Amino acid sequence: MKIEISSRANVRLKELLAKKEKLFLFEGEKLVMDILSRDLVVNQLIYSAAMEKRLPKISAAVDEQWRVSRPVLKKISDLKDVPEIMAILGIPLSELDFTDRKIVFGFDSLQDPANLGAVFRCAAAFGISALALAGASVRPNNPKVVRAAQTALVDIPFQVFPDLEALTAEAQVQGAQIYVTGSHAAGKTMAIANMEFPCLLLFGNEGRGLPAPILQRFPLIRLDQGQNIESLNVAVSACILMHEVKRVHGL
Repeated sequence: MKIEISSRANVRLKELLAKKEKLFLFEGEKLVMDILSRDLVVNQLIYSAAMEKRLPKISAAVDEQWRVSRPVLKKISDLKDVPEIMAILGIPLSELDFTDRKIVFGFDSLQDPANLGAVFRCAAAFGISALALAGASVRPNNPKVVRAAQTALVDIPFQVFPDLEALTAEAQVQGAQIYVTGSHAAGKTMAIANMEFPCLLLFGNEGRGLPAPILQRFPLIRLDQGQNIESLNVAVSACILMHEVKRVHGL
């Protein structure tokens, strides 16, 4: 269905803005063209009159196409340089089946959108089957996460858990092994080659890392690093381990 919207007072526009925080907003021609080339459901495809002439063949299922004015684009956009085209998608509600996935990477209360975006991109690059987000993590549809992760957000299934206890309990109920990561050696340190699957590999918050009780309960997977560096950025550590797990075990 095609709809013309020129006024920022439009009822449909107001309804969209009211639920925007519960949706994915992809902006910019290159990113949206990638979205449209995939077998996805797009709630709204929003574009200017000029952009309408450049629309490609669309493979995605588009519920509504909005041709809108420049003021309407500005009202919706999260960017300073407002693009000519946007795509609105629902956030998928996934319930992870740990038994059906070789490894799930889990994260506790990640705060930096750039870190979460990088984690999604690396997961897509190295074939990680799913992500689990626990605690007070930045939202996956945060505009900065979307800009960093791009289409990895629709490539990698994820589930949000209220806290680490809920995440670890669910993984254990489903029979998954659980491993933790940290920057300091411990008595339970385990080599990547000895990991058993299916499993959940946990990473902590940027500032605090994982809570001590969690670190004490499960075997530690640790990256060897120089003593002059206390710890690596959580996204860097996760991406290195994704590569290593793929290299050692295949995914």
